[in-house]
Amino acid sequence: MDHSTRRKLLQTGLAAALLAAGGMPVAAGARRGGRLRIGLSGGPAPAHWDPRFGPGLFQMVSGAGLAFDTLTEIAPDGLLRGALATSWTPSEAGRVWTLDLDPEARFHSGHPFDAADAIASLDLHKAPGDAGYGIRSLIAEMRLRGPHRFEVVLHRANADFPYLLSDPALIMGPRHSAAEVFRSGAGTGPYRVASFDGASRLLVERVPGHPRTSQGNWFDTVEILVIPRAEDRARAFAEGRVDVVDRLPQPLSERLERAHRAQTIAIPATDALRFSPGVGCAAERADAVMAALHDGLDRQALTAGDPRLCLAAMPMAPAAPGGAMAPGGLTLSIDGDLGEQGARLVAQIGQQMAALGHPMRLAEPGQAVDLHVARLTTRPTHAWTLLSLFGGEDTAPTTGSETPAQRDYVPLLSEANLVVADWIGRPEPQAQPWSTGHARMGQRWWRA
Repeated sequence: MDHSTRRKLLQTGLAAALLAAGGMPVAAGARRGGRLRIGLSGGPAPAHWDPRFGPGLFQMVSGAGLAFDTLTEIAPDGLLRGALATSWTPSEAGRVWTLDLDPEARFHSGHPFDAADAIASLDLHKAPGDAGYGIRSLIAEMRLRGPHRFEVVLHRANADFPYLLSDPALIMGPRHSAAEVFRSGAGTGPYRVASFDGASRLLVERVPGHPRTSQGNWFDTVEILVIPRAEDRARAFAEGRVDVVDRLPQPLSERLERAHRAQTIAIPATDALRFSPGVGCAAERADAVMAALHDGLDRQALTAGDPRLCLAAMPMAPAAPGGAMAPGGLTLSIDGDLGEQGARLVAQIGQQMAALGHPMRLAEPGQAVDLHVARLTTRPTHAWTLLSLFGGEDTAPTTGSETPAQRDYVPLLSEANLVVADWIGRPEPQAQPWSTGHARMGQRWWRA
């Protein structure tokens, strides 16, 4: 058997059958069953799983590979493999791609998934600002070639296009009733929603007979609890209420390691801070606030002493003290956990804005908010992620030509982590970022 044939074999369910027949379990010591309980720092967006709004931390863990699926995915060994797509064939040197879909794929409602659904799902990202816009903008045309086959014509050849389709923003939904499906979580994934309160707790259960069972899906149920404060996540882990928590400061993670035989997984991550007008901020006021933010900040001063900050990618205009806004205070709201680096950056921005005559203070409950700061976890196709954030066609973002609406993201290089109970087994992802590897923990991890 040549290398290419073996590699293709190992990307199919047939490989699992052959390994099991030969006495080698796919995951040594793995046991099916039980519940995986995850405590996350980030919660669902108001739109829940609507992919146009982007996969935040909650959406990435509960979406692609759990309740929903993408067309392709990056396996733990780093190879591209099919999810809802079973094959992708290039022509015209990679400008045209023909994709075949799994004919057994079904939505949790029982309705079959087909090529028209795939095209409609990709077309959700046609507007600038949509999470998958940077990838969708590469596509010139899509054509149906059968119930489970469609053709994608790109503006120009791109050998990486099947890899881009693994982006967790590109989860698949139906061409009809998509809004309800993305609100309820009734996708095509190996787990279906059992209960969801829309804010802090999600419980999913494994779909019996799912066609991708051989690729993982070991747990009977997966529970996700949103716990914004790091101290509360650490306490929940110590008390045995969750088995996995994310983004703990080093002293907390080390304490859990010593006292509870936990393991910390360090994960290089690329985040972004998003600055946007707050709730209740009038349009004219919002424009003035964003103009003051973009025109008044000194980027060089903000990046001093922290080489991980990528503020050069935020195309703010040169400093012009005062901007378009009359001096006065700004009310601010923030996500529950911006991370250490994000919190430090916001504090520095607050100092600069105060020097310009715009001191920032946290808004009181019920008070109109001038500026909201949120942390987003970006996706593996990072160049296209930045493109979709800033807008544009099919090249990397450039400085100085974007509109103010496209200038409210600050990319950050940070380090995330997961603290994991010792009874959990997992594959060792090779050179994979958070969103393609560890975020699929509900699909890929098991009872050791």
